[in-house]
Amino acid sequence: MKSRLLLSLILAMGSFATAHAQGIVVHLKNGTTAAFLSADVTSITTVTEENGYILGNWYLGFWKNGGDVIHYDGTEYMSFAGEQMTWGGKGGDPDTYTIKFYPNRNLFIASNVNNASDVLRWTIVRYTDKLLVLRDGSVQRYFYRSKDEAANAQMELDPPAHRESDDINVIMRYASGRSTSTLTPMGKHFENRHVTTDDDRAWLADPANEPNTVAGLTRWVRKSVRLYPYDDPVPADVNQHAIGDCCACAVFASMAYLFPDFIKHIITDNGNGTYTVAMYDPQGQPVNVCVSAKFLCDSSGTIGQVTGKNNAVTWATILEKALIKWQTLYKVDEGVEGIGTENVAPLFTGDGDSFAFAPNALYTSEFKLAIEHCLRQGMICVGGFNVADLQCGSLKSVTGHAFTFMLPDDDDVIFVMRNPWGIEDVDGKLFIPDERTIVQTIDARIVNPGAAAPYLRSDLQPYTPPRFVRRSTDIGVAPRLLNRHRTHPNATELW
Repeated sequence: MKSRLLLSLILAMGSFATAHAQGIVVHLKNGTTAAFLSADVTSITTVTEENGYILGNWYLGFWKNGGDVIHYDGTEYMSFAGEQMTWGGKGGDPDTYTIKFYPNRNLFIASNVNNASDVLRWTIVRYTDKLLVLRDGSVQRYFYRSKDEAANAQMELDPPAHRESDDINVIMRYASGRSTSTLTPMGKHFENRHVTTDDDRAWLADPANEPNTVAGLTRWVRKSVRLYPYDDPVPADVNQHAIGDCCACAVFASMAYLFPDFIKHIITDNGNGTYTVAMYDPQGQPVNVCVSAKFLCDSSGTIGQVTGKNNAVTWATILEKALIKWQTLYKVDEGVEGIGTENVAPLFTGDGDSFAFAPNALYTSEFKLAIEHCLRQGMICVGGFNVADLQCGSLKSVTGHAFTFMLPDDDDVIFVMRNPWGIEDVDGKLFIPDERTIVQTIDARIVNPGAAAPYLRSDLQPYTPPRFVRRSTDIGVAPRLLNRHRTHPNATELW
């Protein structure tokens, strides 16, 4: 551990006791001071962490006993000063203890100075700059550096039951939720669904046949289309607005990140204001879905579908409309809102074989290796958080929402997760730090690339957003979606 002086003291003008009531003033980094009359000081002791001492003030964030966990607000605290400890904030006057540290055993024994029967025997489970964990019998208390940190803390869960590994073949054994089907290459979700007829193919191929409306958007309004604003498809072309299909948006962004040429391959500009998208039916057979340049808008004519920057109608808008039209016919899901990742990707790739990693299923190092491995294999990687408002770079986590996994930008980041809202100049990129309290809240759904595999970038790199200038007319995320995430923080359906 790093050494710290309990007190840095300067004694002036000779001895402690003088006729002028000399004292000691301690200046603390937080701007406060502590003053002591020399006559009250009998000795000065310098202590270090190397000698087993706990130093400073610590505020209670969590109490844990087995599976029982209570989150505290930081009011309760412990203040350590060498061989003395104050335990306060429990109601009533603080208790003062004298302490004997046993550094070789990570242990201390504290005796209440006013109650001889009150003796604490606590094990020091963890002691870092940010976290102090003390165990008394089966109870563990988690303390933090400030009251605010304690109140807002996320407790680190017990680690996974298996031994940590750096062998990707071992790590992949901890995946769950396989969607493999023996009946259709599209996955379990597509088993025993509607079989495409000739009339179905004709309906899908006719751009005059508009799909059902969704999300309270009532009008199909013709818009100009700029398929590829940055010449090639990029994640920045995917910005969710009014439709709760975040998984679809995250899949589109993943496709742009991994294999942009595949997107160009499956979209045909017919040259007459219509676009044909090569897709797959529930049995995994190719079907063509043709859409017009009319897009879902609200009553004022403002587009509610996904767009590129500055409200540009892009390839992502085309794919989303083709998805809505596909669902209108096959009805595999109840529309597109809340649709899952493994139910979107195979419509375009023909492969619904997927698996998942549940929150806290992997150690942080394993999760990093798994995501990097899967991305470099061309797998579509989408995930989410089960805790909101975790700081990840300049942005925070959102629950009930899907994000696109990307390679890390630097060594301090284990991977990047892009929010399809495309927030700020970072274009929605959440930089996931090497902090287990954050990583343990993340899950992942990973889908095979299918027909997109041959189009994987030969040298996959971290995502650098293109340069763009935000405008006051940019639509942003609909209040309907934002309010849902705020009012339903524990929702399992992803919007």
